Amino acid sequence: MERYDDMKKQLGVLILALVLLLTACAGKGAFTADDVSRALEKNGLEVEEITLEEAEQLASTGIEINGKAPVPLELTLPTGDMAHREFLLLYVFSSEKERIRIEREDGTPVPIKLKDLYPHLFKKNNLIAVYWSGNKDNPLLMKQITRAMDKL
Repeated sequence: MERYDDMKKQLGVLILALVLLLTACAGKGAFTADDVSRALEKNGLEVEEITLEEAEQLASTGIEINGKAPVPLELTLPTGDMAHREFLLLYVFSSEKERIRIEREDGTPVPIKLKDLYPHLFKKNNLIAVYWSGNKDNPLLMKQITRAMDKL
């Protein structure tokens, strides 16, 4: 009987530990616009959030994905005089599952057009980030953005 009680206690502790582990893991992988901004800054970029209205003025099409507006960021090098303004439209979803569902329903934001800029698409967990560069073949900030997204 004593052995049975010990097994019940061990099973109870095991279940509690499993519940705590699953709870801790549930929120992992969900990133915010602030997480991305900090990662970009750590990789040597200056990041300024611009208004949605400013971003919409740059676009020749709508910039929402299935009703989801992006967080528009302007990116610059701290020491460089850049020939073109460069932007990151950051779509933050509640989960990776939601991002994938929205992509299936509405597609990715690549059909969006920003004047004289070329899109470069990044996807990570609950994020879609579209980097808009003035250079189609050799985007100026690609290394920094790629490193920042990889480090998230």
